[in-house]
Amino acid sequence: MAKHYYDVIIVGAGPSGATLAYELAKQSINVLVIEKEKLPRYKCCAGGITYKVLNLLDCDISEAIEETIFDIRFLYKLEKSYLGRYEKPLLYTTMRESFDNLLVERAQHYGARFLDRQRIIKITINNGVVEVTTQDRTYHSAFIVGADGTYSKVAKELCCKRKINYLVGIETELRLSDCERGKWVKSVDIEIGRIHGGYAWLFPKHNYLSVGAGCQFSEAKNLKRHYERFIDYLNLRKYTPLRTSSLLIPVIEDKITCYGEKFALLGDAAGLADPLTGEGIYNAILSAQLCAPALVNSLRDNRDDLQFYQQSIDRIILPELLIAQKVATLLTRFPRLIFTLLTRNERIWKNTCKLMRGETNYTAIIEKIKDISSTNMLNEAIKKLLFKSG
Repeated sequence: MAKHYYDVIIVGAGPSGATLAYELAKQSINVLVIEKEKLPRYKCCAGGITYKVLNLLDCDISEAIEETIFDIRFLYKLEKSYLGRYEKPLLYTTMRESFDNLLVERAQHYGARFLDRQRIIKITINNGVVEVTTQDRTYHSAFIVGADGTYSKVAKELCCKRKINYLVGIETELRLSDCERGKWVKSVDIEIGRIHGGYAWLFPKHNYLSVGAGCQFSEAKNLKRHYERFIDYLNLRKYTPLRTSSLLIPVIEDKITCYGEKFALLGDAAGLADPLTGEGIYNAILSAQLCAPALVNSLRDNRDDLQFYQQSIDRIILPELLIAQKVATLLTRFPRLIFTLLTRNERIWKNTCKLMRGETNYTAIIEKIKDISSTNMLNEAIKKLLFKSG
């Protein structure tokens, strides 16, 4: 058993899995990452990395950056538009296979072991030891971590009951010709109002455009029609599609279960994506960084206690997700109002930019809204929605 025994086995080599492997390997923890796809692997994703993600990472990711975004063009029902500009970078675009692989290589540098093309068949816990069986062999560890996304095998095998809702999306990568590249750089397009509880997007890359749309799962039947209309509005039919794929993003209902006996869940496996934007990379990386010390302490003290990780999630991530959930409801009910506020209130636009850069958060913004006095019935209704208990 010693030959295939590890302190921690991580399932999934995305941003959360690779980050946790890096954090543990730096502490001389013997860690194995098992990935079902061949690395580097394609991931259906708009490919936007917010500036605040860079603040979490202690490494240079410039080689994985495609474009630096200062401007966002907001469209309301493809009828009205507003170009929001900021003097500092708001986000960066990337091809996920490049970004994820950079994080994998960082972890490998410190001694983390990665196995790709290994599909997990079974996970069991026997006499305090985790047994992970793939198509090739069985591995053993003190702990296992699910960083394996929406369809988490770890959560399923270890009977972790998650209260999860879903966002659904569809996206196409369009190949750009050399003469067309300059037309799309530096600006992201976001369309709201037509997709109930969702939005459409366009993210420029160096050689490609990532264009897609997403919404609540209950509205999925109308998604493709809205997505096609967005494609036509931007006159994108002339570009060659490289691939089209769909994605399912798990978001919490009211609380998060991130650990159990001998296991922890990270990122999408725990439902930590932002319910407003669907963005999951930030909380994927942050959850890995919060989980690492809990695992290190448990291993060094020879105890099975990851409650500290759950407490960190409840204190740092959960409050933000619950506020984002309410703002998402607000966007669903009042898309015109949200568009108007963004386009006519400079302070709101700047706070949005600061949010993307990690210079503020949902909690701080909501506290400011609480202090705004208003007799307008609509504004009062909005405040009631945001601040009602539960």
